[in-house]
Amino acid sequence: MIKIGASILSADFGHLKEEIKKAEEAGVDFFHVDMMDGHFVPNISMGIGIAKHVKKLTNLPIDVHLMVENVDLFINEFEEMDYITFHIEAVRFPFRIINKIKSIGAKPIVALNPATPLDRIEYILDEVYGVLVMTVEPGFSGQKFIPVMTKKIRKLKSMIVENGYDTKIFVDGGINVETAPLAVKAGADVLVAASAIFGRDDVKTAVKNLREAALKALNIENQNFLTKSFDTHEETQ
Repeated sequence: MIKIGASILSADFGHLKEEIKKAEEAGVDFFHVDMMDGHFVPNISMGIGIAKHVKKLTNLPIDVHLMVENVDLFINEFEEMDYITFHIEAVRFPFRIINKIKSIGAKPIVALNPATPLDRIEYILDEVYGVLVMTVEPGFSGQKFIPVMTKKIRKLKSMIVENGYDTKIFVDGGINVETAPLAVKAGADVLVAASAIFGRDDVKTAVKNLREAALKALNIENQNFLTKSFDTHEETQ
C-alpha cells in the first residue's frame, strides 16, 4: 500500500490548524515538517516549535525532515515525533545519528540529495526505517520533479530487495498526479507532497486523485510482473 505524507511547507500558516484538519480528513497518512537552517539549504523554514505544535494538532504520525548541518544538536528536541529524517551529506558518523534517533523512540530515515550516489548509504541501509530520495534540490517547495531520479529509485529498490531488507523508499519533491506514478513504478513506497495537497482548493479531492494515480500505477506494475512471471513459467513447461 502506498502512503502519502502531507508536507506543511506549502500550508497556510495563518490557518495551520484548519490546514492540518483538512489534510487529515482528506486521508493523508502522516505529516512532513521541513526544518531548514539556511546553511545546509539556502532557505530558513520551520523551527522546533512548529513541529511540536503540529504534533498537538493531529494524532497522525509526524516526520521531521532535518535539512540542517548540525543534526545531532536537534535530535533530542523531537522525542515525541514518529520519524526523524536526516541527510547523509550532513553527517560524518551516520551510525551514531541512527542510534541516537532510535534511543528517543523515533524511526530514522536517511535522505539523499539528487546528486548523492546510493553507495553513501549502502552500509546503513538495513539500519534505517526508510530512505528519502529527494527528487528536487532541497530547500524550496514547488520545484519540478527531476525525471532521472526514477533510475535512482529503481536502483535503490533493487538493493533493498536483493538484500532482503524491509527498508521503505520515501520520495520527496515535485510529487503530483503526473509524477507520483513515475515514482511508484520505480519502486517508491511513500510519497511526500506539498503544493499538490495544500496548494489546492479542494484538498480532499487532491489527496484522492494523488492516491488513485499512485495505486493505478502500482496495479499496472503488479499486473506486468504477474504476466511476465506467468509467461516465463509457461516457457519452462
